[in-house]
Amino acid sequence: MRFTNVRNVAVKILNIHKQVKSEGRCKQEDYDWLQLKCEDEGLLQTLSRAMRKYTNHNSITYGDGAMLNTAHQLASAIVILKKTKRTLDDAARTKINQATDEVIHSDEMAEIVKQQAYIDLQNSYAQAQSDSAKRVGVLADLV
Repeated sequence: MRFTNVRNVAVKILNIHKQVKSEGRCKQEDYDWLQLKCEDEGLLQTLSRAMRKYTNHNSITYGDGAMLNTAHQLASAIVILKKTKRTLDDAARTKINQATDEVIHSDEMAEIVKQQAYIDLQNSYAQAQSDSAKRVGVLADLV
């Protein structure tokens, strides 16, 4: 989908967000588009540049309400993209944690832990035997 300007992109983001907020009536393809756009750093930079263009920097001759409306739309679009990205990142982190927990608490992992404990016990026993043999050797040399 091609847009003629960055304001149209911002309006589309706002419309999708409005649809998602009102009982999830958003089309899946629109929501997928929004998810893709929240990862687009170039779009975020373009929106930020455009927003600075429409922002009043203490100018007396600022312009009309349409400029303020445009600045608001651009700023809102940036916020929505950042919130969506944070939500996606949190969901991904949760899935990774759940998968890690499943692996850690699996029967295979328990078996691996048992095997490692057995190997550690064998190594500890072998070390104790070696130390004991050295002591016996030292005592035999003293006699």
